[in-house]
Amino acid sequence: MGRNAALLADLPSGTTKQSTAMTLAQVGQLLGSGLTPWWRAYVTVGVMCGLRPGELLGLRWEDVDFGEKLLRIRFALTEADGGLVLAGLKTDRSRRTLVMPAAAAAALRALRTEQATERLRLGGAYADQDLVFCRADGSPSRRQHVYKGFRRACERAGIGMFHPHELRHTHVSVLSDHGVDMEVIADSVGHVNSTVTRTVYRHQIADTVARAAAAMDQIFGTGSA
Repeated sequence: MGRNAALLADLPSGTTKQSTAMTLAQVGQLLGSGLTPWWRAYVTVGVMCGLRPGELLGLRWEDVDFGEKLLRIRFALTEADGGLVLAGLKTDRSRRTLVMPAAAAAALRALRTEQATERLRLGGAYADQDLVFCRADGSPSRRQHVYKGFRRACERAGIGMFHPHELRHTHVSVLSDHGVDMEVIADSVGHVNSTVTRTVYRHQIADTVARAAAAMDQIFGTGSA
């Protein structure tokens, strides 16, 4: 029987960058800093719904159901061969339907109104691709441009520098801090199971582990050793 030579290779250990999350105060400071409708919707949906950056940029109006207050996460905007491609998500857990919090729905409505104005202003020059977080002319947004714009927005708000992916970290952190079950959080962010969520966001859920110990002390009437 043949052997898989790849199993004999020495793999680099690599490093894992610790993820960070905004505090609720920082989120409030950012949202209160005079954001445009585009950025207000991007931040609000990112924090409240936990979408990946590619999922945010791949979100279509067709998948925003204001009547039922649902978001259907089906696509991610990716770069391929120098262009931007709307690709379907690969797993059933990634393809998910989320209930929109009221603030997220309101922010998306405001953004849609702004886009309608731009569509009328540009007429035939508007490249309508049904994307929620598109550029002013309707064309897809590049992640690099969004990252730079997000960093500038955070700096103007006085909260330091954050990456768009950290909106998703914040989503996990806020839910965990408020006692939401880990399986529910895993479903929300589209992970295959809660083990993945615990591994990827171990720094965001550390406080939950500490609370478990405190709860045991309270239950059994024990204090510090």
